[in-house]
Amino acid sequence: MKLFFIFSLILSVLYVQVINCLVLHDIEVPELVKIEGDDDDDMEPIKLDCNYELEEDPSYLVVKWFKDNNNIYQWIRGKPPSALRHFRHHIGEIETTSSDKNHEYRGLTLINPSIELSGTYKCLVQTDRDSKAMEKELHVVDISNSTFVFDNHPVQNETYLECKVTNIFPRPRIHLVSPDESIVLSSNETRIEKLNNNYYDASMTAIAQNTDDDADDFYCFITFDGINLNLTASTVRSSVGRNSLHYSYLWLIFLLAFSTKLFNLF
Repeated sequence: MKLFFIFSLILSVLYVQVINCLVLHDIEVPELVKIEGDDDDDMEPIKLDCNYELEEDPSYLVVKWFKDNNNIYQWIRGKPPSALRHFRHHIGEIETTSSDKNHEYRGLTLINPSIELSGTYKCLVQTDRDSKAMEKELHVVDISNSTFVFDNHPVQNETYLECKVTNIFPRPRIHLVSPDESIVLSSNETRIEKLNNNYYDASMTAIAQNTDDDADDFYCFITFDGINLNLTASTVRSSVGRNSLHYSYLWLIFLLAFSTKLFNLF
């Protein structure tokens, strides 16, 4: 019985060693690509890499890349790598990743950055004995042709705020805040419109109740779901006291000039 147990244990270890002849450690996919201008040359290359380890030299090795479960690239060891036709305009010149024959063309470089690149990327490694896959998200934020405006309009003890962003991707969220805890800020729902080019226009309005005559700061934040990035704009409501003083001073000059002219008539 004891001998049978030892024999079973040895077989289990050998089985695990065979199964684990392929180890996929990690894949390199940038979390965020931010498009800020029309010149692609100013952007860092978007490189994807598949970091795996082979404990034995397999008789068959294939590396495939997928975007949103659609195959975009594959390399069969011993053959030239190929980019699939529907995604070829986004894959740059294919260069060797390593001098090791088992890692030669495991990665690729994405070019022509656009919102089409946003999605889930998966690397699949297959050998004659095993298969491993791993995926990560790549988020694209395009503000290259967007506008971001934040205005305030004071009326007595209230301030009307409007924050607006146009032609932006992906779908934005707008947040209006003030660091002054004495200000009561009543915001309306964000109005969002999806455009024909899959970009978005969005706006939000709010009314701030002011309890004093001091200048007030307001901030508009643009955020995106699942993305560690925000855009910020600020606006300042001028001090009511200073404005009133300015107008009183002008009135004083006017009255003084009028009184002098009237005195000279007599």
